[in-house]
Amino acid sequence: MTAAAELFFWVIAAWWASACLMLVLNLLLLPKLASDLSLREWPSLTVIIPARNEAAIIGRTIEAHCRQDYPRLQVVVVDDGSSDGTAGILDNLQRSCPCLEVVRGQEPPEGWLGKPNAQRVGLSRAKGDLLLFADADVLYAPGVHRRAVAELMSRNLDMLLLLSHLESRGLEPLVMTMLDAFCLYASPSFLHNIPWFRSFAFGAGSGNLVRRDAFEAAGGIDRIKAEVIDDVAMGKMMKRYRGRFRFVTAFDSIRVRMYEGLRGCVEGFTKNYYHFFGRNPLWAAFWQGGDLLVHTLPAALLLASLPFPALAPLRWPAGLAVAAGLICNAATCLWSRHPLWAALAFPLRPL
Repeated sequence: MTAAAELFFWVIAAWWASACLMLVLNLLLLPKLASDLSLREWPSLTVIIPARNEAAIIGRTIEAHCRQDYPRLQVVVVDDGSSDGTAGILDNLQRSCPCLEVVRGQEPPEGWLGKPNAQRVGLSRAKGDLLLFADADVLYAPGVHRRAVAELMSRNLDMLLLLSHLESRGLEPLVMTMLDAFCLYASPSFLHNIPWFRSFAFGAGSGNLVRRDAFEAAGGIDRIKAEVIDDVAMGKMMKRYRGRFRFVTAFDSIRVRMYEGLRGCVEGFTKNYYHFFGRNPLWAAFWQGGDLLVHTLPAALLLASLPFPALAPLRWPAGLAVAAGLICNAATCLWSRHPLWAALAFPLRPL
């Protein structure tokens, strides 16, 4: 076995050592949504939710927004051409929820994608000083609106990103832990909350809460009209504006099931992966290759070394990499409330 191969696997082990450090820093520095803040005066709030074929869940999610104990609340839902009964459910809810306004979607103008266009339509009806952009399948627990607004106003932020718990069932954690792993040990997520690092920011369909005046000054919905991952683009736009951005976890009070079944998870991540990396095929291929190298290759090498003694010199660095991977992924599962068995299967995730 060549020295170059041994060095290569020690480099992978060193990457995992840095991942363990990143894990510790993020666990220490990533904040949870505060529960002990309050305001003397509550600004008006509009929740903007585009909806398309969400009949299975939309009754629960929209009612959860409407039943929030928040003064001066408006909930605007844009039915973007649903064909599955979503419109009827929304019409029934509107009769019992005074703060709810249901708007029919419009055809996107040239240059606009569907979801940003639906948000544009919702914005035209919004009355709030604050805007909460959320997806139609995200379920909010009671009291979240007050907690989020209190944190945004108390900290003088332009945007507060609310990260939700990603629900998963069956074999879905094999894939769904990918996002949590990226946040917790594969990237310096704590830098999102440091104003000087303007390029470190993202958003999520679980909840982008913004000041309306700052949102419009930063470029508004027109700025992200052609973005496939519009919520991430919104977060980056708001952070670049003047850095008053904060990212908090709200696993105890916001949850969403992004995809149904293992196949749905794989298809969903495959669709968004290319766009997440700026639609640059080389950059996306680089990250996918790196994912295979650090997550899959060390475990494969350990298994291959059993029948092939010539690979024995590589067992130490590969074994250390696998051990560190198990630690990082077990911590990720505990942090994100996924079953621990998914940590054992982490080498399979990039496949």
